[in-house]
Amino acid sequence: MEKKDYSDTTIIIPTFNEESNISELLKLIEKLYKNISIVISDDGSTDKTQEIVKEYSKKNKKIKLLNRSKKSVYGLTASVIDASKTVKTKYTVVMDGDLQHPPEKIKEIVRELRKGNDIVAGARRKVFDWSLDRRIISKIATGLGKSRLLIKGATCDDILSGFFGIRTNLMQSINKNKFEMPGYKILFDILKNIDKNTKIKNIYYDFGMRKKGHSKIGLKQIISFLRALFK
Repeated sequence: MEKKDYSDTTIIIPTFNEESNISELLKLIEKLYKNISIVISDDGSTDKTQEIVKEYSKKNKKIKLLNRSKKSVYGLTASVIDASKTVKTKYTVVMDGDLQHPPEKIKEIVRELRKGNDIVAGARRKVFDWSLDRRIISKIATGLGKSRLLIKGATCDDILSGFFGIRTNLMQSINKNKFEMPGYKILFDILKNIDKNTKIKNIYYDFGMRKKGHSKIGLKQIISFLRALFK
């Protein structure tokens, strides 16, 4: 019988200007997962993201805001790394704050971690709202990334996924100098730095349309990924 208590898991959500989505996401996670911990690692939002999270944290002590406004390095990877240092639960799940990663799939990720897998990657099955340019960029990046990972990459169906679970002690054991901190593909950085015996499981989901706000991916993020290939 599946364990319904999620006190062994922390969700890390890196954010930047997600006031349109973060409230709905937090409501969904709270409703679905009893006693789960949540760290919102915010990169200095200029909208009301931080204020919204602070209000939630007053009602639920398991919701924490990590304010990175004054950090010297910004980026999704840096946000997740900083948040991971605060995690005290056995498992960590990383997901975006824009509702494109379905909260309903968190239970599948945790289930596979509890079975003894080290990393559980959310592999995108369908992508609904990408332009042709972004699809081409993604295919090229995936090909380059798998070439960099070689055998390791073959066990993960979506090496660029932003939705994944990991044993917290594995996450915390990786030398942070190995990460491209301003980057946005942290799973790729993790996969570069694990040994071949690491147990990886894939779960599949449809990558939803962004309901509100806009994508943060631009030239800066592409350059960071190219740097990560050689790090």
